[in-house]
Amino acid sequence: MRFTVDTTELNAAVATVSKALGVRSSVGILEGIYAEAIGDTLLLRCTDLSLQIEATLNVDIQKQGACVLPGRLFSELVRRLPAEETLLSADKNTLLIESGRATTTMQVENAKDYISMPDVNREFSIAISKAALKNMIRQCIFATAQDDSKPILRGVLIELADGKMSMVALDGYRLAMRTEAVTVSGAAKNAVIPARGLLEISRILDDSDEMINMVFSATHVMIDMGHTRIITRLMDGEFIRYRQILPDSHTTHVRVNRTELLDSIERVSLMARESKKNHVKFSFEDGQVTITANSEIGASKEIVNIDRMGSDIDIAFNAKYFSDVLKVLDDEYVCLDMNTNISPCVVKPETGDEYYYLILPVRLFSGN
Repeated sequence: MRFTVDTTELNAAVATVSKALGVRSSVGILEGIYAEAIGDTLLLRCTDLSLQIEATLNVDIQKQGACVLPGRLFSELVRRLPAEETLLSADKNTLLIESGRATTTMQVENAKDYISMPDVNREFSIAISKAALKNMIRQCIFATAQDDSKPILRGVLIELADGKMSMVALDGYRLAMRTEAVTVSGAAKNAVIPARGLLEISRILDDSDEMINMVFSATHVMIDMGHTRIITRLMDGEFIRYRQILPDSHTTHVRVNRTELLDSIERVSLMARESKKNHVKFSFEDGQVTITANSEIGASKEIVNIDRMGSDIDIAFNAKYFSDVLKVLDDEYVCLDMNTNISPCVVKPETGDEYYYLILPVRLFSGN
């Protein structure tokens, strides 16, 4: 294997695939980067067998071949190469790297010993823009569970039907749902993608309107971005039947400026944290909501103007759970729907169904 490559492009490709590099793997070769030079293309691949990232780039190939590069060492070296172009040449188990006046040799492994995830059969696919998918992940993934008490909740449910894709995440205290119109190829389908896989996907996506494909098989999903492909294993098991917990009516409807509400919650929560509970109380009345928190060392209160329809209500929430929702939204105004102080609060847009958040309250006791 022998080829010349643009150093900047090589560095970018290595940085991308290394996000799936195996760390302290029981299969040692997975701590390496698979490299294959064929035709005029260099393929780079990393996997830990639950997540796989591939990148291709155009290079000047003098001799075709493949090898497995030492992942961590090669990644660090590439970032420091001095010249605009770099020559890589592998002979048996030794790789020669020449960049300007810098020359390095390192041991490599046989490509035949490398283990990859299976190819994803194109049973079902959708087309969506990079920006839309990145935004959906950002506005949903924070609500996934952080512990293994219910492993399926460490993933995000994908529902595909009727030209729409919905992402649903919940952790027992809040629920996040995001919906986007997509171009669907195939019948309705549900799948659960691990949060870790989605997080790495979002880190690679940019905010452009370029269309990409999500390709589903029975066991895997592939994000095909042309020169970059990400494959992650789907989770086994049935997701929580979340629609059974969604309220179908409300007695109090509130329209409020999102930024004003978020800023007030975050200031009041400074006092709430001193009580070790991080609970803030909301008192919704005609024209305003009063947000309060008490602790052993003091009290804090803020008033935010609102438009309210329906009944007055006093209700309390974990400040972080409410702030997490408001932080990921971009709308100037949001709507809150409530029934009682022990039933969930729903956060949704003024119009449409682009997002839907459900936050469970905490119980109010005498003196709160």
